[in-house]
Amino acid sequence: MSGLDQESGILLLATRRGIYETVRRNAGCHLREIQRLTGLPFGSVSYHLSYLVRHDLLRTKKEGNTLRYFPLDTSSDDQELLTLLRQQSVRSILLFVFSNDCCTHREIAVSTKLSASTTTWHLKKLLDAGVIKMTRSGKFNSYRLAAPRERIMALLIAYRESFLDRLVDGLIDLWERREE
Repeated sequence: MSGLDQESGILLLATRRGIYETVRRNAGCHLREIQRLTGLPFGSVSYHLSYLVRHDLLRTKKEGNTLRYFPLDTSSDDQELLTLLRQQSVRSILLFVFSNDCCTHREIAVSTKLSASTTTWHLKKLLDAGVIKMTRSGKFNSYRLAAPRERIMALLIAYRESFLDRLVDGLIDLWERREE
C-alpha cells in the first residue's frame, strides 16, 4: 500500500480524521487542548493521537512535561516557534518584542502585566530558543527579535484562528497594512 493509500485508510474513521484535522489547524497544541477543541473524551483523543503518531501522520515535540502535536510537514524551526507561541505569556512577550524593537525587561513586564520573575523566566526560554537576543547597556538589558520576522508572522497568519488572541489579530492587521 502506498503512503497516500495508507494515510487515507488510517483516516477513514471519522473520529480519527477529526482529531488529525484539528492538529493540522492547531499545530503545536497539546492533548488537553485537542480534547477541548474536539469535544471528545480524553481517552479517545489520547488513543487516536498515539495511533496517528505511531503511523507517521503526526509527530510530537516534548516541552517540559507537555507533549505537543504537529503535522509531519511542520519544520523543526516552526515547531520551536509554535511551541513558544502556544504559551500565552510567552506569546505576549514575543509579540511585544516583535512590535517594540530594543525594549527593556521593565517595559516588557509592564506591558504584558507579568511579574518581573515570570517575565525573566519566559525571556530565558525565548533567549535559549534563539528567538530573541539580549544586549547589555549599562546596568540594563535590552531585548530584540533574533528570529526572522517574516517567519513568525507567517505562522501567526497561518494559525490565526487557533490563537484566539486580540494581540495576534492586532499585530497581523498592522503587518498587513504595512504590506499594502
